[in-house]
Amino acid sequence: MNEKTKIRRRTACATILAGSSLLLPSRAEAQRGRRRTVRGRAPLSFSNSDFYDGDGAFDAEAAKEIYLEMLRRAHFPIPENPQEKMYAKDWGLGEFTNLGLGGFVWVDSQQHNYCALEMILLPGQMVPEHWHVADEAAGIGIKMESWHVRWGQTFTYGEGEPTANLAVTPPESQKEFITALKETPLGVGDVAGLTKHLEKHWQQAGPQGCILTEPSNYHSDDCMRYTNPNIKV
Repeated sequence: MNEKTKIRRRTACATILAGSSLLLPSRAEAQRGRRRTVRGRAPLSFSNSDFYDGDGAFDAEAAKEIYLEMLRRAHFPIPENPQEKMYAKDWGLGEFTNLGLGGFVWVDSQQHNYCALEMILLPGQMVPEHWHVADEAAGIGIKMESWHVRWGQTFTYGEGEPTANLAVTPPESQKEFITALKETPLGVGDVAGLTKHLEKHWQQAGPQGCILTEPSNYHSDDCMRYTNPNIKV
């Protein structure tokens, strides 16, 4: 390589680097602006009556809409035609904003005995206390599961030494039906799960709500048992 070629190459590299240095501040500023936009959004606004019709029937489509808004705010990947793939439930208790759950079931295979799903909880929303049993006649074993938090925060409760002062305040309608009081707080990236078969457990989202991934073996609603006898599957 002759000296003129070396000089031209050094000049070209210097030009590229100079151009890059000019671009970096604008990218950083754009990212700062994006963070400000996300953080500056008003909190989700809703009331329990928004999710029930005039006869008191649960409006699952309205529930899916509020969950989708949470996913958008979290910049969480949303599949095509999401409402066709989503689930939303209130367990027949009529207080969705306190006791409800939504998300996506990606796979639930009894043949291969595995399940993968997303769970979405609104701010302060609770999954009521329950446990999983087997159905030997149907070939269904006892479910074990874990939770991987993708966004927000949740507090999970299982059996064991009770936590003295819970970080959440469960809905009044559920307090008498709670028996599992060992608290495990989970933030983004944290993973926890059941520690044994038939373990009673429940969870409640933090003030932002929560999005989490649940891997498990095969799930059947028919194999769920609740401490609250008023719950409808």
